Amino acid sequence: MIIQYDREQLRGLINNLFDLTGISLSVLDADYQLLVHCAHPNDFCTLLQSVDGESENCKKCDQRILKKCSRSGKLEGHICASGLYDSAMPIMKHNTIVGYVIMGRVRSERSPAVLQHIPDTDVKTVGKLKRLYNQLPSLTAKQLTALYSLLPSVLFDNAIHIVYDPLVNEIVEYIEEHLKEELTVTAICSRFHLSVNHLYDLFRENLDRTVNDYITQQRILLAKTMLVSSNKTVYEIAENVGIVNYPYFCKLFKKKNGMTPSQFRKNSKKC
Repeated sequence: MIIQYDREQLRGLINNLFDLTGISLSVLDADYQLLVHCAHPNDFCTLLQSVDGESENCKKCDQRILKKCSRSGKLEGHICASGLYDSAMPIMKHNTIVGYVIMGRVRSERSPAVLQHIPDTDVKTVGKLKRLYNQLPSLTAKQLTALYSLLPSVLFDNAIHIVYDPLVNEIVEYIEEHLKEELTVTAICSRFHLSVNHLYDLFRENLDRTVNDYITQQRILLAKTMLVSSNKTVYEIAENVGIVNYPYFCKLFKKKNGMTPSQFRKNSKKC
């Protein structure tokens, strides 16, 4: 599996988002290496990082939230050491983390700027930091969640690509087009004229998971989308994603997401 990043397209997209929101944005690859970054050149963080030791503190803060995000596989946020709200989200392709986006430099009304660690002798810097802090954008949790929900389609669908073995691409497309139907390893092998062992090897080498795991993950992902975007009952959604055993669907969904389908739908409407 090879991950390809279109840096120029990513840079243009996050520049546009920065112009709209004023929020600092960084896109990193799957190994936490910076791909593109956009932020105001003379803001709170830029001045703060010029103070001895603060640049290293900021890096450690980013590393902590990225590791937390990597472990959970979902959006994570925290208040940084200086009182700003930072958040990170994994970029997912076929249920594989291919990168991360960090949004930062957002003013938090719950936790104003924390400047006690700046030397008392540097009164001028502290005063300027306080002024710059109050100029930072402030978004509600609901606004941040809405912005993150747009990022996959706005930013990443056309700017980050996974290159698989061509045959794996064909099989993945076939699976995604037939999720509502009964999908078995035997049927897939027959359709693509493969042995079971060859199919297993292809998925392990390219997707780092079994065929059945991939099918299950795609079905749960489709179910989550339908729970948020449709008025269908949970029972209907279970059938629509190819899991006709309703109790099993609910049990599987809770195992993968930590909550029942109904709870997931209810929580999504709160955002």
